[in-house]
Amino acid sequence: MSFGNRREVIGMATIQDIAKMAGVSVATVSHVVNQTRYVSPDTVKKVEDVINSVDELPKFIVKKQKVARSNGSKNVFIYVTNSSNLFQSQLVKIISSEVSKIEGAKLVTIYTDDVHEALKSNQIITNNNCIGQILLVNDEIKKSLKPHPSMNGIPIVLVSENYLNITSANTNSINHIVSDTFNGCYHAINHFVNNGHEKIALLNNGDQTLAKNNSILCAYKEALETKGISMNESYIPHDLMDEHSIREYLHSLLFGFDPPSAIFITSESALISTLKFMSSNNLNCPDDLSIICLNEACWFELFSPPITSVKQNVEVIAKKVLEVICMEENEGSSPSFEENLMALIPTNLSIRSSTAGIARGPFGEKASGVDILELSVKEKNEIKERNLTAVISFHYMGAAWMELHEQGIKDVFLELGISLLAITNAHFDPEMQSKQLLGLLALDPDIIIAIPVENKKTSSAFKKIAKSNSKLVLITNVPDGLTPKDYVSCVSVNEWSHGRIAGSGLGNNMRKFNKKNIGMLVFDADFYATNQRDSAVKQILLEEFPDLTIKGEIGFKDENDVYQKTIELLEKHTDIEGLYISWDGPAMKATEALLSMGRSDIIIGTADLDYPLALKMAKGEYIKSVSSQRPYEQGQAIALVAANALLNKTVPKFIGVEPLAVSNGNLIKNWKTIFKENAPEEMVALIKNNRDL
Repeated sequence: MSFGNRREVIGMATIQDIAKMAGVSVATVSHVVNQTRYVSPDTVKKVEDVINSVDELPKFIVKKQKVARSNGSKNVFIYVTNSSNLFQSQLVKIISSEVSKIEGAKLVTIYTDDVHEALKSNQIITNNNCIGQILLVNDEIKKSLKPHPSMNGIPIVLVSENYLNITSANTNSINHIVSDTFNGCYHAINHFVNNGHEKIALLNNGDQTLAKNNSILCAYKEALETKGISMNESYIPHDLMDEHSIREYLHSLLFGFDPPSAIFITSESALISTLKFMSSNNLNCPDDLSIICLNEACWFELFSPPITSVKQNVEVIAKKVLEVICMEENEGSSPSFEENLMALIPTNLSIRSSTAGIARGPFGEKASGVDILELSVKEKNEIKERNLTAVISFHYMGAAWMELHEQGIKDVFLELGISLLAITNAHFDPEMQSKQLLGLLALDPDIIIAIPVENKKTSSAFKKIAKSNSKLVLITNVPDGLTPKDYVSCVSVNEWSHGRIAGSGLGNNMRKFNKKNIGMLVFDADFYATNQRDSAVKQILLEEFPDLTIKGEIGFKDENDVYQKTIELLEKHTDIEGLYISWDGPAMKATEALLSMGRSDIIIGTADLDYPLALKMAKGEYIKSVSSQRPYEQGQAIALVAANALLNKTVPKFIGVEPLAVSNGNLIKNWKTIFKENAPEEMVALIKNNRDL
């Protein structure tokens, strides 16, 4: 073996081999390694370069490392490549807290933009007291990342949000723990599409580089392709490094041609810039733009609206990292890098109110918001001068839903000087409603507002109205045989969002209370709106709660059927632990059946809010979550639709008002929002006594 000026990589080296290769004495090598006397920097570098070149550390150095560690010197080195990245900063915080619990251990944080150089410079002198190294990376590792020989026997863990960044790296001796942002992003884009969005933008800044093999970008493209949606290149920005560049991009995006209705944002800083831009430009979330953000900051739930996020399991990742780091300590032997760890940690999609669905009408038309219905002072005065009249036909009455619709309509009509001649109650009887409609038509009103009891049996009466001079405004459903030309507009809750919120609330509570099996009690009728809601519930449970199982489904024709139908369903599937029921009235019938069966363990998710159901929620009995319509606002929208039609203005054929997610935690606040009055004292007292439910 020739040593000369040429450095040869050898196997297990002795101290004599190191001395010969460095051209120094054995004593000098010992002094460099043990720091027992001064050695010139040039000589130290010669010795360290030789040590760095060998494949396997000399036994005397390995022994020294073990002695140092056994003497209680326990440093964990963590390399942070992007201190502004929320994922990395959260991991540093958690790992630092956990390392401090290890006796004699200390976390040494190294901030670097080149983990290769940082590892290379971490020489044997530094690593005598190292029990592990953690590499936090996001960008692609383009060159070989190989542990220094001095690190033999010391665990090294690479942690990343992007598993595609390690495919080209020679990292066979390094453990990998990767957050599954690919599937997290895929599910986020899928959530948008399932809510009716097709124009979806992807916003990043310097925290996330969208290289061609970035897992976020790959997931974004694959999710769109799977749904048959063409990707718009203008929806994918590049090199947005600061708030100014983000604002410029958002202005061109949202006020330009073909703006998106939804956006997936890859960092907290980009999210803040987006929210500031929207606020300063009178844009509302989610009405104007639905938002999902990667990562989960503590303020997301407190913001209005609460931000939907792809939550990375940083606690699980930190725990896994420390398991690897402490393996030698716990098992008394070095970890084997022959079979290194490759762990992919799942993410969770936390669905909140920053995402809204795009509802579709019975003819596939996209739902419009209520802003388009606003009237000018001149238009209001014009209507007042005409002494117009209106009538209302309800399918049934006596519930808050109808009362608030009525009040919203009356308040707008009062301002516009429109006289309300009659209000009828069909008691859910289609034949009765048909006769009532003909009686209302005989009053020759300017406006007829109606919600069909049933779409087929009432069709003939509605067709006669369509041929009259009265303007027909429909609530929620369109009777059979009518086309968009036959009525002014159909006004409803955004049924797709309604179902998604109801399903999400049920699913999250099932997880919270460690329950798995769901039953569904759905309205068996040809009601487009209710069917859309029920379909949305089923879709979100199947797609976003794969850990839950829908065990059975049964239909009901009338609310009075639900008591027996509930018993039938639970006798057939005794393992059901949660129920979805189409709306609040049937849900209350189901609670009666459950009480008779002694099944107090069941969780119910449903739609619409009324006093009896709210009391159940406040008590913590059965009802854990509700998607509530805003019937007063829907009543106002109905009246404004009619007023616009009387001015011969073009009105969208379908208006969808966004619902609210209601739970025990926000019931008091949302009660006032929905009912326009303070929550009853009884309800407030019950909430205070059941804050943990």
